[in-house]
Amino acid sequence: MLALLLLFACGGNDPDSDASAFDPAAWEGGDFDVDVVAVDDDCLGGAFEALFMPDGPAEPETLDYTLRLPGYADLPDAYAMDLRAPFLSMPVTAETDDGVAFQLRGDTVTDLPMGFASYGDCTITAVVNADFKPSDQSTAFGSATIDVSNPRGDDDRCPLFDADPCTVALDLTALRN
Repeated sequence: MLALLLLFACGGNDPDSDASAFDPAAWEGGDFDVDVVAVDDDCLGGAFEALFMPDGPAEPETLDYTLRLPGYADLPDAYAMDLRAPFLSMPVTAETDDGVAFQLRGDTVTDLPMGFASYGDCTITAVVNADFKPSDQSTAFGSATIDVSNPRGDDDRCPLFDADPCTVALDLTALRN
C-alpha cells in the first residue's frame, strides 16, 4: 500500500509529471537507442507487429539502428532515419514548433523494397513521421507512423494490404547511447 501511495505522490513514470526536470536550453543533440514499446499494424494483420516486436507485445524491442535527434540550434535538420528493414534510409526533416518536442516529417520513398526472400521484387511507397518529446537529457518518448501504399512487383509476390494506404503506428522510447 505504501508503494502505491508513493507512486501516486511522485507522479509515476509520466514524462509530463515534472515539467521542470527538462531544460531545453541544456539539450544536446546525439544518437539514441530506440525501443519499440507498442505497435498497431493496420496493414498486414500483425506482420509488421512481428517485424517491430518479434518477441511479442509484452517485450519492448530495441531497433537495430540508432536515431539521431539534433540540437535545437541545428533545426531544421534533414537526414535519413533507419528503423528496421525494409524501412531504412527514410528521409526526414526534424523541426520543433514549441522549442521542446521534435517533429520528424518524412519525404515519400516511392520504391522501397519489401525484401526479396519473402516478397520477391515487390516494392512499396512509404512515408515515416515521428514525434519525440525529451523528458530529460537522456530520454525522449515518442511515436511514429509509417504510411504504406502501392505494393507492386512483376513476380506476383506482393502482400495484400488491409487498406491502401495503411498505417503502422509505433510507440517509442529513445535512450541516449
